[in-house]
Amino acid sequence: MRIAFGFDIFYPETNGVITTTINLANNLVDLGHEVYFFVPEDKQFTADVIENNIHIIHVKALSTPIYKGIKVLPVQSWYLRKYFLKYNFDVIHCTSPWLICQAMNHCARRMHIPVLATHHTLIDNPIYIKYALKSTTLANIAQKPIWPIVFEPFFRLVWMATAPNQETCKNIREHIPDLEVRYVSNGIDIERFKRTPSGQSIPQIPEGFLDDNTFIYVGRLGFEKAIDVTIKGFAKAVKQNPKLKLLIIGQGPAHKELIDLVEELELTDNNICFTGLIDNHILVDSGVLRKSVAFITASLSENQAITVIEALCSGCPVICANVFNMTALVDKDSGWYFEGGNDSDLADKILYVAAHKEERDQKSANALKSIDKYDGKKIAKQFESIYLELIEKKKQGFYVIDGEKKANRYENQ
Repeated sequence: MRIAFGFDIFYPETNGVITTTINLANNLVDLGHEVYFFVPEDKQFTADVIENNIHIIHVKALSTPIYKGIKVLPVQSWYLRKYFLKYNFDVIHCTSPWLICQAMNHCARRMHIPVLATHHTLIDNPIYIKYALKSTTLANIAQKPIWPIVFEPFFRLVWMATAPNQETCKNIREHIPDLEVRYVSNGIDIERFKRTPSGQSIPQIPEGFLDDNTFIYVGRLGFEKAIDVTIKGFAKAVKQNPKLKLLIIGQGPAHKELIDLVEELELTDNNICFTGLIDNHILVDSGVLRKSVAFITASLSENQAITVIEALCSGCPVICANVFNMTALVDKDSGWYFEGGNDSDLADKILYVAAHKEERDQKSANALKSIDKYDGKKIAKQFESIYLELIEKKKQGFYVIDGEKKANRYENQ
């Protein structure tokens, strides 16, 4: 098969959607398929081929201040037609409901190509909407109409949808009852986590910082990740246990505000360290996750966080908010829950975890037992089966709304 993926954010930015889709693409190539990525053009990323012979198609786009990495381009698909004609794709796989994927949907409908959509990012969460509207009040107001304005026009053009969270699948079905929706987990390269870590030191982490008191966060430093809650909870815990440390690995638009918060809370370099971005392969190989006391995330907006999966597969138990999208990933045998948004409750959990090493060790062992269910090779085979189903649906005469009319008009041009 020849499969085309659409991205609305891509390199030089990094996020969980990019990471998990590259893993999927690499495994699809290993299964004998050709894979193409449609990505917004960016002067800092010009490669035509990446990883395991994944082909890159750069689409002209304009930058926007809405969210770092998000670009603007036409939803109408005339500019994609030449690529679809040239490569004769068997399946289109969209990773977001934004502009590139909307355009790919329209082009696929005209050319009668099956489209699968994976609902990765919960952008109907007000904290994402706030990026565009710059106001919490307006973001809360806009939450309700985002489905009819953005999601419904997108999902009504796809042939099937998947999501890496059962509650997210349920949410899609409630809004689009006629759409077939399936749960498929995100996948990772689990072989990297089964290898014994090299123990190699990482220059960005000060010597001696990583010890039996060090907690960790890895991921994008975005406002939607609620890292401010993590830092506030950690600061309260430090007042009772000054030996505690927090390692924050990543970069993103909230970095400056988080640094300001650390200064306001009078946390010192002895207690908290921002490393910036560290290559994922180096991070995993070093064993930093395995050596940490626990992974902390206060995010309420994750669908299925790749960094949390990587922590679990490293044997690093997780402290997370008690919300459906996190508890579906982190069970009570491999982590601890706190009330979402409540930094005092988070502080209590940090202090508890720091004081109960035997329980930590047991939850670490339990976390490692879940590694096989995130095997990217198995996930790729699940998607391969879905692609073949969609191609069979096409042979049986399936069309999306107005698809037959659009395809006939296109063919007669």
